[in-house]
Amino acid sequence: MRHRQALALAALALLLSACKRGSSRSSTEGPHTSPAPHPQEAPKHEAAARGDVKPPLRGLVSMGAYKFVPEWGEPDNSMATVDKKAGLLQGVVILATWRNLQKSANGGLTEDNEIDQGLAAVRKYNQEHPNAPLAVKLRVWGGFFAPEWAMHESGGPVHLIHTNNKGTELKRMVGKVWSQPYRKAWARLQELLAAKYDADPLIREVAVTSCQMFTAEPFFIDTHETALEPLRKAGMTDAAYKECLDGIVHDYAPWKTTRFETPLNPFRLTDGPKPKHDEAFTLAWMKRCHAEEPTRCAFDNHDLDVHVEKGLETLYEAMEKSGAEVEFQSGPAAPKDLDGMIRRAVSTGGTSVELWQDYQGFPEMADAELRRSAKLLEDNRK
Repeated sequence: MRHRQALALAALALLLSACKRGSSRSSTEGPHTSPAPHPQEAPKHEAAARGDVKPPLRGLVSMGAYKFVPEWGEPDNSMATVDKKAGLLQGVVILATWRNLQKSANGGLTEDNEIDQGLAAVRKYNQEHPNAPLAVKLRVWGGFFAPEWAMHESGGPVHLIHTNNKGTELKRMVGKVWSQPYRKAWARLQELLAAKYDADPLIREVAVTSCQMFTAEPFFIDTHETALEPLRKAGMTDAAYKECLDGIVHDYAPWKTTRFETPLNPFRLTDGPKPKHDEAFTLAWMKRCHAEEPTRCAFDNHDLDVHVEKGLETLYEAMEKSGAEVEFQSGPAAPKDLDGMIRRAVSTGGTSVELWQDYQGFPEMADAELRRSAKLLEDNRK
């Protein structure tokens, strides 16, 4: 009798143990399910679907002190000029150069660099103006601000003369931005930047400057012969430059929570005897970018005004219909009709506009105008 009771108790214990194991497994895996996937196997847009992507930058944005560009100087991210219009702007661009951020091919980011100093200045400003804090867009200049080691890795620098929009000729030296070594080095810089700054909530957006040579516009190519002939001799072709532009989404993939905005222009074909526009390439590029990164891919144009050339009209229409975040930079430093320019941005779906800080930019504009412009943009939420 005792023997049968012992066997029964043992069987009961085994049954309870099995039930416990089954209950434990089903609470974590569910019946007949595989283990949860490794984080690296998560769906491509899972972070965006969870709402991890930071909010877009909306309103009026200072494009920062631009004078360093034509002077081939050093960026100035102090807030003295912005402070003159305290409370009237919603964002500011922090400017940095590749040559200062990464001194060697195998080195990390420079300590206490231009970005760090700029962020510190914005945080101080925000502490002093808690009711009107600024968000940040980051713009890192490559092109003729690339480090010499990157130019040499790309096959050596290309010496040429760039003609700016005022007709001034400037001696410049750029790397072969379309080459694989240069593109690999640029992508590596984005990895370093994202590792340090992507999690910073102050930085809402990073401006795309992949493939840039002379301006902060990747799709812009100087078609004056003094620039074009040396570039052709160095190996630049339409196909190679298009391939560089097609790598933008990959370049900025390390930025998981920060939006990336690309300044758009009609692509310029330069293989033939006479340069011409290829709007179709830019339009197709926009569709691919939005399809791959529907939340983080934002569109921009740096020639905003009341009236723009025909090629830009086509792009503006596509930007408005794209479903992406739409941004602009003022074409003229001192627009004759600020209200009309801002309304043009709003009618195209724009929710932020960069205003010039230099050359009679926003410091010369009336407070009432800036306040009205900011409200138009902020009210234009999708």
